[in-house]
Amino acid sequence: MSTNSAAEIIRVRKQEILDRWIGRVLNQIPDARKRTLPIIRNSVPDLLDALADALASDDNRDIVYESDRHGQERANYTEYTVDQIIREYRLLKETIFAVTDEEEGRLEARERDGIMYAIDQAVEQASSVFSRIHIEKNQQAIEKAEELINELEERDDLRDQFIATLSHDIRTPLGNTKQLVELLEKRLASPADSFISKALQGIKLSAEQGNNLINTLMDVNLIQSGNPIPLQKVESDLLQEVKNSLQGLKPATRNLIKIESSQEQIVGYWDAPTLSRAINNLISNAVKYGSQGGVVTLSFNQTEQKTVVQVHNLGNPIPLEKLDKLFDLYYRTEDINAQGWGLGLTLVKGIIEMHNGSVEVDSDANRGTTFSLYIPSTSNSAT
Repeated sequence: MSTNSAAEIIRVRKQEILDRWIGRVLNQIPDARKRTLPIIRNSVPDLLDALADALASDDNRDIVYESDRHGQERANYTEYTVDQIIREYRLLKETIFAVTDEEEGRLEARERDGIMYAIDQAVEQASSVFSRIHIEKNQQAIEKAEELINELEERDDLRDQFIATLSHDIRTPLGNTKQLVELLEKRLASPADSFISKALQGIKLSAEQGNNLINTLMDVNLIQSGNPIPLQKVESDLLQEVKNSLQGLKPATRNLIKIESSQEQIVGYWDAPTLSRAINNLISNAVKYGSQGGVVTLSFNQTEQKTVVQVHNLGNPIPLEKLDKLFDLYYRTEDINAQGWGLGLTLVKGIIEMHNGSVEVDSDANRGTTFSLYIPSTSNSAT
């Protein structure tokens, strides 16, 4: 085969080479199928023209085709890799040899070396550009991520500072209010029958509720910041702790709560007051969202390894698409009668997880809604 015949074959059968090459690329590189034919073809037609010119010249190394554009285009495809670019050019080389071998005669060593040299040069250039662009993109992504992290950290610091300052500023007047109420109660002649005494009790209750809200806000802020709430784990009776805490509820609310337990005592190694706080939150929600006047069932079941506490109420079920969001900070249902900041369930989840436990929710129109707390009972759960 003459020197010019290889160049002529490439010129005459250029479209055929392209079509056969594209077919092999689509068959062997799945990511290429997501692109249109012009994008796949890219600068390869120009490469074939340059290769034909090189083969037709006295020294086929005079022309070094610039394949930067091919590498640049492929770098824009996030799913493309350097290996796939190399494979594209290897398929191109195999296709060229397949077409030229179909002609009479044999490729001269110079022609074969020229084709391989040109393809190797193209691979080197395209891969180099592709890698450089990806390195730059990765560096830019890292820099943006670092900027975002710094910004989020600054926001977290401001949030923590704001909440701490706000909590301190609100807690102080609430504490003063409670002290003044207690002082006035001591001055009343007959506090048990006094209208003023009842009003003072209402003020004290409101102050305590405000203080509880602040404590919840502070604790949830700790949880969201990745810091644990300080726990004092000792061996204690969770059932008795919850019963004691329920005495502080209004009689009308307390009468709606039915307690069931498989044992007379539910003893474990935990921070019982903090767990009781989480359980009381679920009870409050059950009363608030359950059917009016309906019974809220609080059940305890304990094995050697695990304690299960369930809070159940009847009423409108929680939609399935809402279940995953219940424990998100500030999330509230769309119930127009619901009030609150959406902190309680976030706190419940945080408290249970700090006891190495978990929370599950089941809600159905027929069965009602049940929050289940799974808490390790043994001392091995101490942290």
